[in-house]
Amino acid sequence: MIRTVLFYCFFWAYIIGTLFFFIPVIILSVFKHTIAKNRIISFLAKNWAHSIIKATGSSVQVFGKENIPVENNICFIANHQGGFDIPLIMGYIPKSISFIAKKELRFLPIIGQWMMLMPCVFIDRSSSRKSVVTIQKGAEQIKKGNPVVIFPEGTRSRSSNMADFKAGSLKLAFRSDSYIVPVTIDGSYKIREENKGIITPADVKITIHTPIDTTRLSDEEKKKLAPKLWNIINSALEKNSC
Repeated sequence: MIRTVLFYCFFWAYIIGTLFFFIPVIILSVFKHTIAKNRIISFLAKNWAHSIIKATGSSVQVFGKENIPVENNICFIANHQGGFDIPLIMGYIPKSISFIAKKELRFLPIIGQWMMLMPCVFIDRSSSRKSVVTIQKGAEQIKKGNPVVIFPEGTRSRSSNMADFKAGSLKLAFRSDSYIVPVTIDGSYKIREENKGIITPADVKITIHTPIDTTRLSDEEKKKLAPKLWNIINSALEKNSC
């Protein structure tokens, strides 16, 4: 319990501390100094993510960094075990990354503002029409060279078991002609979800798999891609459990 209290104190102290950089980033945005703005945001995001994971006492191993394409159009597809998946991906995958996030996160104090600057794309799951607009915005971000992460399960599994992937979530990758990079996150649920909200150190493994070029897929291959990705990502979970 003491670790949990200290963790959340550190979490919000760090978030509040980032306000020091908020005004310079806004000024750079207004004057269209995009490169400088993005460097600051990327530095803060990765530093925050690393610090948050370290504050839990967890260890992280990353396999397959060499599989990340050098091309700009990248869409990471990952399983979703727990709330720490986002800082794990941000902190330990060597790319500046944004997310497709539920709209409610936009209204979190300070965090929501930074997510908009990253820029994350917020989805309203209650509206099919708005979801289509979200996919288009996400595709535009990818085409600008901003890799996006998708969790096709739609929600946290809170375990090592994966739910089926929603085929519709892959539309973003298809519309942006992306390289899909499958990512397996193994053990993140043990940090909080397994312990009813109590922060507990865990050993986490992140596996980056061989990318798939969506521009080379036939229509039939695209239809079968969701279960194929599920099998690829799940294969690392099975391997680690042996």
